[in-house]
Amino acid sequence: MSAPVSAAGPDRKGFDRTRVADQIFRDLKDQIVLGTLPSGTKLPAERQLALQYKVSGPTVREAIRALSLLGLVDVRHGSGAYVTTDTGALIAMSISTVIRLGKLGVADVLGLLGVLNRYAASLAAQNATSDDIARLEQALAKIDAISDTATFSSAVRDFHAAILAAGHNPLVEALCRFLVDLQISIALELVGEAPNDLQKVLEGVRTKRVELVAAIHSGKPEAAATAATNFHTGASQLIQALPQAREFRLSDPTLGNLMTDLIGRDYSN
Repeated sequence: MSAPVSAAGPDRKGFDRTRVADQIFRDLKDQIVLGTLPSGTKLPAERQLALQYKVSGPTVREAIRALSLLGLVDVRHGSGAYVTTDTGALIAMSISTVIRLGKLGVADVLGLLGVLNRYAASLAAQNATSDDIARLEQALAKIDAISDTATFSSAVRDFHAAILAAGHNPLVEALCRFLVDLQISIALELVGEAPNDLQKVLEGVRTKRVELVAAIHSGKPEAAATAATNFHTGASQLIQALPQAREFRLSDPTLGNLMTDLIGRDYSN
C-alpha cells in the first residue's frame, strides 16, 4: 500500500474488506506523512480513487472526510481534495484536544511552555547564526516599542518566533508556536479593558527579556536556559496575578473559543 495513488493503485492483499475505508484512510495518510503526496498535491478524483482501490464512491468519500478532519487535506467544492500538510496546525489540534479533555488551567499551560522555552533558548544559544541574532535584536526592539494591545500580539509572537528559529529545531518550534499564541491570547483575555495591566506585564519582565537575548548571544546554552526560565517565570507570575486569572480554567467556553481560533491559524509559514 505504499505506491502513490496516482500510480496503478495499491496492493490490496492487506485490506480488511469490512473496514476498507479505514485502510484507504491509512494508506493515503501514510503517503502524505512520508511526503509521497506533498503539500499542494491534488488527489485524484473520487471516481478514479474508487477504481484504483476497487471500492465504491461513498467508501472513498468516507476516507477523504477523515483526512479532512485531521487537517491533512482540504476539500474544495467543485475543485477536489488537496494535500495541506501543516505540522503546526496538526500539533495545535492535538494539544488543544489534550487541554480540553484534561480540563487544564492557565498554570498547566504556562508550566509546559516554560519547560519548552528553556530547551528552545538552550538550542538557540548553540545554533544561532549572526542573522538569527540580528532578527532577535530587532524583535526585542519591537517589543520595547509596543504602545497598545493592537501591536502586542505581533511583537511578542515575533520575539518568541525569533528564539525558536534560532534553535533550528522544527519539532520544538512546532510545539512552542501554538502554546506561545495561546499564552498571548490568554494575556489579552485577562487584560480585557485594562491595557495598563498589559503594560505592567511587559515592563515587569523587560530586564529578564534583555538578559535572555544576551545569554543566547553569548552562545552559552546553560546560561540561556536559566535566563529563559527566569523570564518565563516572571511573565507567568505577572499573568496569573491579573484579576481574572483565578476565575476560569481552559475548559471555560471563552478560552475554548480562543483555542478554536488558533487552530484555524495558518502555521505553515
